[in-house]
Amino acid sequence: MPKDIVSVEKVLNSRCSSDFDGNSKENHWGDFVRDKSPSHEIVEHILRCCKVPQYSDGKLLLWFENKYLFLGFEKTNEPFQTRMLHIESGMQQEAVYLACTALGVGTCIHNLGINGTQRENKIATARHLILEKTNSYETGKYTTAAPGPKKPLKHGKNLTDPQRDSSVECLPKLKQLTLYKNTGSQADETDISQLLWAAKGRTPHYINSHPWGLTIPTWGAGQDYTNVHLVKNNKLFRYLNWTTSFLDMYPPYAPYARYLLRAHAHLFWRVGYPTHDIKPLRNVNISDHLDGADIAIILSRNERSNRSLWEVGYMLENMLLQLESLKTSYTSKIFNNDEMKRVAKAGVSEAVAAVIL
Repeated sequence: MPKDIVSVEKVLNSRCSSDFDGNSKENHWGDFVRDKSPSHEIVEHILRCCKVPQYSDGKLLLWFENKYLFLGFEKTNEPFQTRMLHIESGMQQEAVYLACTALGVGTCIHNLGINGTQRENKIATARHLILEKTNSYETGKYTTAAPGPKKPLKHGKNLTDPQRDSSVECLPKLKQLTLYKNTGSQADETDISQLLWAAKGRTPHYINSHPWGLTIPTWGAGQDYTNVHLVKNNKLFRYLNWTTSFLDMYPPYAPYARYLLRAHAHLFWRVGYPTHDIKPLRNVNISDHLDGADIAIILSRNERSNRSLWEVGYMLENMLLQLESLKTSYTSKIFNNDEMKRVAKAGVSEAVAAVIL
């Protein structure tokens, strides 16, 4: 494999999030080079990657203001359209991260509130600072390492370990993502494992000094804004990226779990390890809502903020990119309110979107 290929998997496994504190691996992984913007050519590459495929017919927006790249969309009064636009704007946010990682520059989301900010007739969801950065890892700007060594990856019982590199270059694929593809092979066990990792798998970097690295950005080190489930042959599984689930540890406090987790994050990470596995939950019959398919990855949210919808967008963008590398056939969808209610009865509450294999 050529050493200069920055592959899909290498980009998903690396991180471009940066700041100015000079202490990488603590809050963010890289250090910005102050006042050194990337070239116009690199910025144009990033903007082209922001043209994500859309489920809605709404208008996504991007604009520059005071050296920040703002992302958002034209306001609409239709709730389902608004939900789709928030997800699509999350896809744009992740596209910026992926493009910056592939191009070797740094970025960081400076939030605009957990629900975004209204500006006249538009909703702004995020603003990105984009600057040159120093090497994020000892070996350069990319890594193919698994988590460790203090918190090494615990191998799953039901999934093969993910691949963290390949010969498929990331940047060209990132510019041509689609919501479905009819040509390609049927997804096998290895493909399913790889897609689950792409959605919300573990990587070797730290977040706020904790070994919580993920293939997606996190909001304030939050680990639980969303869930990932697998439906396969009428069986429902929950994807696990940490060996000890907070919900499983403290079931009496499950309704308050996310608040306790944020307040006591320094305690939670001590009692588990990064992993890559699925946990069987129950038998289900929801193929009617999955275009009759036997296999699907379902993305759901644990809170009703728009940041959870953006995170669904991050996971969708990653899986659509990973599918370009895998070359399998697929389709994807966002659930309407009626479908959400029916999928909830099957055991996945607040299901938002699915990638159907």
